[in-house]
Amino acid sequence: MKNKTIYILSLVALVFLQVSCSKDFLELEPKTGQVEANYYQNEEQALLAVAAVYDAYSVQNWQFVPTMSDIFSDDAFCGGSNISDMSQWQDMEMFKMEPENNSASDLWNRCYSGIYRANLYLQKQENVTWETEGMKERLEAEALFLRAYFYWDLVRHYGYTPIITEVLPSVEDYKNLPQNTPEELFTQIADDLLKAVAVLPVTVSSEETGRITKGAVQALIARIYLYHEGFAKPVLGVGNWSNGTTTIDKTYAQNALEAVITSKAYSLVSDYAELWSWDNQNNQESILEIQYSEKAKSGDWGGWNINGNFSSVWVGPRNPDGDNGRVFPGWSFSVPSWSLQNEFESGDPRKDVTLYNAETKLTEYTRAFMNTGYFNNKYMALNAYIGSGGDNSHNFPRNFMDIRYADVLLMAAELYLTDNPSKSLEYFNEVRTRAMGAEAAKSAITLDDIYHERRVEFGLEGLRKWDLLRRGNDYAAQKINASFNVPGDVPNPSHFTPRTFKADTWGMFPIPASEIRNTNQGVLQQMVPAYK
Repeated sequence: MKNKTIYILSLVALVFLQVSCSKDFLELEPKTGQVEANYYQNEEQALLAVAAVYDAYSVQNWQFVPTMSDIFSDDAFCGGSNISDMSQWQDMEMFKMEPENNSASDLWNRCYSGIYRANLYLQKQENVTWETEGMKERLEAEALFLRAYFYWDLVRHYGYTPIITEVLPSVEDYKNLPQNTPEELFTQIADDLLKAVAVLPVTVSSEETGRITKGAVQALIARIYLYHEGFAKPVLGVGNWSNGTTTIDKTYAQNALEAVITSKAYSLVSDYAELWSWDNQNNQESILEIQYSEKAKSGDWGGWNINGNFSSVWVGPRNPDGDNGRVFPGWSFSVPSWSLQNEFESGDPRKDVTLYNAETKLTEYTRAFMNTGYFNNKYMALNAYIGSGGDNSHNFPRNFMDIRYADVLLMAAELYLTDNPSKSLEYFNEVRTRAMGAEAAKSAITLDDIYHERRVEFGLEGLRKWDLLRRGNDYAAQKINASFNVPGDVPNPSHFTPRTFKADTWGMFPIPASEIRNTNQGVLQQMVPAYK
């Protein structure tokens, strides 16, 4: 598969996948003839069909999980132009989400659109004339991984949702789907991931950059295991994580991470700043990276046809002036908190790589709602990378690193902390000294040390929310509530109404009211205590 097939190929994919698309595109449908009745016949069509599943994985559409997770956590404030801007995120931050919340419905729709695409492909793959050895199995494994990822987003955001593993014959069938439990969802996730990990390759060629590897599956299994053990078991009451045959326990997660480490397929980028260069994407540290492109020249504000990284615009400063015109005008969402700023040790170079200090870098900018003076330096949009067509905001070719090797090392450090302290320390120091030099190595560590290292290493990458939750509601409440204790000399203290963590939300969203209305009475119910 050439690299271009992983970029979001909406124009071909959406013809047969029953999702919204532009009027111009619909008019092209009879000319191309790419409809379900005559599709899924050859390998090229199979590749495009799986690329359409990747499309749903990458779509942002006002519900990009990393951005929303940072806002939920103690790493960032919602921000925006004023208290009403993106009210769905403002309500999420203040634990005031209602079933009509747009981001709750957008995320639900994105996940089930992706599941539909995966199911359709898996159901149709037998119609393909296969010529390349192993291609069928590999594409099936990629579709299974992505379907598991969608269910992972569903279970951690809604808890109780329907499991769909095939394309159903009628709308009425969808209206009557049973609402599955978290235990059943985790079982489905395990089943898909265990099937995928047995098939996918350890490495891919440069022409296949962006495709899922065995290491991506193994790392995701470990990430989900940590949440399952730390949060799902004590709060949701689930049992051991298993597909019914294989139990994914601590030993399994340790072995999965060890397999990634010993494969030598990945390594840390020696310079932490270079890790975030726009010209160094898909580097040796990246294990799972969402691919974005300016090739579509998109101007669609609906979201599904945006092929660039729209969230890069969300997180930049408004009306920036100075810094040699480097910064593209952003919307000042997901504003880094003082709590995150204060987490960095003196001399840690990751602070300046993570946080863009607009007060010192710019001569002027709009100090909008919840302004702290800091912005997301890892992902904010830069003028040098404006796309060659379409709406400038929609076409930034800035990938998003979903899983990187440093996370594998720190997850392994956490899992080995009590079982093998020397190995835990080795992995911990490998990450720490990459950034701060050999003199910063520690001789002994605690779980708090690992959590500190995770926070400064992965700041504004969307991981902090899940780290907080898996240490328990009391820990999450302490950290999140404290992040709204603003410094005494800030000019905008009224922007920071004290925030009180609500444990009964479980860090989740309400099931969208539109979904409850669209199913038969009593089929879908709010199961999260805060939304009953």
